[in-house]
Amino acid sequence: HISLTGPLPETMGNMSSLYSVALLFNGLGGELPSSLFRLKKLNSIHLQQNFGKSWTLPSNVEDIDDTQLERLVLTSRFVGTIPSWIGNLKQLQTLVLTQNKFEGAIPEAIGDLSSLYYLNLLGNNLTDTIPSSLGKSDAMEVLILGNNQLQGELPASIGNLRKLQYIDLGSNKMTSTIPSSFENLESLKYLVLESNRFNGTVDVLESMKNLTVLLIRSNSFSGALPDGLFSGTSGNIVADVGDNKFTGYLPASFANMSNLVSLIGPKNSFAGSATTEAVCDNTDPTNFIMDCDACECCEICCDGENDAVCGFQLDVRTHKIYMVRGFLL
Repeated sequence: HISLTGPLPETMGNMSSLYSVALLFNGLGGELPSSLFRLKKLNSIHLQQNFGKSWTLPSNVEDIDDTQLERLVLTSRFVGTIPSWIGNLKQLQTLVLTQNKFEGAIPEAIGDLSSLYYLNLLGNNLTDTIPSSLGKSDAMEVLILGNNQLQGELPASIGNLRKLQYIDLGSNKMTSTIPSSFENLESLKYLVLESNRFNGTVDVLESMKNLTVLLIRSNSFSGALPDGLFSGTSGNIVADVGDNKFTGYLPASFANMSNLVSLIGPKNSFAGSATTEAVCDNTDPTNFIMDCDACECCEICCDGENDAVCGFQLDVRTHKIYMVRGFLL
């Protein structure tokens, strides 16, 4: 551990054989030198938990089309906007800009990164809509845009990303239905849309045969949960559908799912006795919560707005679910 302070020098661009930069837990800050991104052999940049003044990215960097940078991880204390020149880092596979104060729109140019498989912009102040150009990034396996101020519609083009395993768009201000194109996401295991303003039915989820984690709490989804939800899924199933406008009955197939680990569904409009004894018998009573009038067999249930049980929700961002190419999510 070395206590470094101040900005990084522009002369770093003279280190023509530099392969990796990792600067963690220092007092560094300032604008990253543009020359750093022009180094032809540089493979990885990782800046994390530096406690000097705020960082910024250069507004323009040229001549980077033939660079070899594959991994760019910048977390904490970055401000400003995400520049569009990042879309010219043609070899980039991992882009992590989490827990910063980036604002403005997500650049359309990020959709030009054909090798990008891991995009994580969690916990910034990003606004505007999700660019439809992200649907061109057909190598994408992980898309995390949660805890921002994103709004508008969920682009149908995201349904083109057939390799997607993990989507987190939770805690934004998005206001649309789930596009029908999402029926193409047959590899999807983890879907987080909680705390938005999504609406419509969730029938499209029935086609996601690998879905194991579904967090869609606090939206305006309506209609019945589809009968085929989670059918064919082999992994442990965790679902929070609470605080929506769902009606009807829980799928009868839930009674036969030995891998249904947790189901949270209070603050909905399910039918009276929407839950059968067989479903209750098949689930851990401490991880199965419904409205009391929709589940006579529940040991724990939500009995009106003033009941603390009604506010219980799953937050699996605090739990490590599975690995994607070495990333623990």
